[in-house]
Amino acid sequence: MTSRLKFLPLIAAAATLSACATPREQCISRANADYRNVETAIATAQGNIARGYALHTQTVPYTVTSTCYRNDPYRNIVLPYPCPSTQYRTQTTPVAIDVSEERRKLADYQKILPQLRAQAQVEVEQCVAQFPE
Repeated sequence: MTSRLKFLPLIAAAATLSACATPREQCISRANADYRNVETAIATAQGNIARGYALHTQTVPYTVTSTCYRNDPYRNIVLPYPCPSTQYRTQTTPVAIDVSEERRKLADYQKILPQLRAQAQVEVEQCVAQFPE
């Protein structure tokens, strides 16, 4: 399986959201994390194979110039001046892939999914036992 580094943004988002969850919910979320990550990787690989290319998403900064105003204390008037601000947009671009390699990755993910499902079920049962409602 590929490195877990590619799933770090998902894990960070889950950790942020789980801060408001009960200990039982946090435990169940952790128990299902690997299973959910592989399900997501399967869906991504299937989409890439169907399209014939992957999608790369990135946040791109751009500058917007607007007009701001300040008071001139010497002349007692309001003066306009340009004030740029940085905005961000999400940009998605197609990326060439090796479809046969993507199929191999998909097959690998599909092989380990049942094992991760069983592992997650055991861990969820442990969470329910540890944190009864």
